[in-house]
Amino acid sequence: MKSVKLDRFLKKYDRNLPIYEEMIIELEKIFKTEIQSKNYRLQNIDFRIKTKESLSKKIHDKGRKYIRLSDITDVIGARVITFMEDQVDLAAEKIKNFFVVDEKNTIDKRKILDPRSFGYLSLHYVVSFPDIEKYRKFKGIRIEIQIRSLLQHTWATIEHDLGYKSRVGIPDELIRSFSRVASLLELADKEFVNIKNDLFKYEEKVHDSIKLGVNMPGDTPLNNVTIKYFMENNKVLNDLFQEILENLDIKHEKRDELYTEVIKLLKHFKIKKMGQLVTLLTEKKDAIIFVTRKIIEEIGEKTMEKRGIFYSLSYVLLGEKSYSEKLVFLDLFKILTDDEKKIMAETMEKYHLEYQKKSKQKPKYSFRNLLLKKRGEINEKN
Repeated sequence: MKSVKLDRFLKKYDRNLPIYEEMIIELEKIFKTEIQSKNYRLQNIDFRIKTKESLSKKIHDKGRKYIRLSDITDVIGARVITFMEDQVDLAAEKIKNFFVVDEKNTIDKRKILDPRSFGYLSLHYVVSFPDIEKYRKFKGIRIEIQIRSLLQHTWATIEHDLGYKSRVGIPDELIRSFSRVASLLELADKEFVNIKNDLFKYEEKVHDSIKLGVNMPGDTPLNNVTIKYFMENNKVLNDLFQEILENLDIKHEKRDELYTEVIKLLKHFKIKKMGQLVTLLTEKKDAIIFVTRKIIEEIGEKTMEKRGIFYSLSYVLLGEKSYSEKLVFLDLFKILTDDEKKIMAETMEKYHLEYQKKSKQKPKYSFRNLLLKKRGEINEKN
């Protein structure tokens, strides 16, 4: 009897396969446009159609539960991985708002786990497409969506890989070891949420201070939060940037600033406080304008991002440094080839010498440039 049911189910599966494939394409579109957004990203989403082998095994093991193929709720499946634990419910809410949820078959495994135990945590939704004309062809076919955090997924993957789920025949000591690991992952998940919330509070505090007109003290540490507000509000930086735009007759290219990139540059030069940065921008103002002009003229650009000032500052600070120190700095930029690094290091030195000559200051030569200078003097004598 079971083989007759299996044969009937598999034939239905084969007939439905093109529809299943269409559903996957539609699901990908929905998650991209309706579930995710610019302000809400998921760590990963996987979609799959259950294989015939897996379906056959399920029917063989639990065939009495199913009268027709549509009774099996996970022929189409999706696994949604969030970055953190507190985002699981947010993803669930978005899914609930779009799809029709089968409450009877939906399981929140976070709630059914014994509170004294640690282990698999995940939210399993069984859903259908909305009952509108566009999705009429998918009527009667349900989708199982598993939603879990990245660390919950880590636990589930390792648990599955070790074949631990059944716990049958596993010694108590190993079960306790698994529980200890699960408890650590659960604790880490919650701590990451706490850290994220504290970062938001810190950012709000900085933002509110600036909004109230409170100047950030010179000893304010530079980090991804404070550099953002520094670049948006600091008068020294903004006046310098405006002067560059006007002097070079170029336009401000407004894009999302890469604050982590700027912090990486500043960290290299051990610029850790806001006051240090303001002092450097003030003292090196003329050199920064000179170098920026040279760069803009060489590459032929008509626009500039505000963070370009920090690249110009880097050129200024590295100009008098040794060739090897320049290369160490350029190693921060993994996309540069060795030849590009060499050219940039030589360009930094060239700009430094040109600026010193223009401003009638005594140039500071690196060892490499002293050799080049000496060769030049010998050639002049000859």
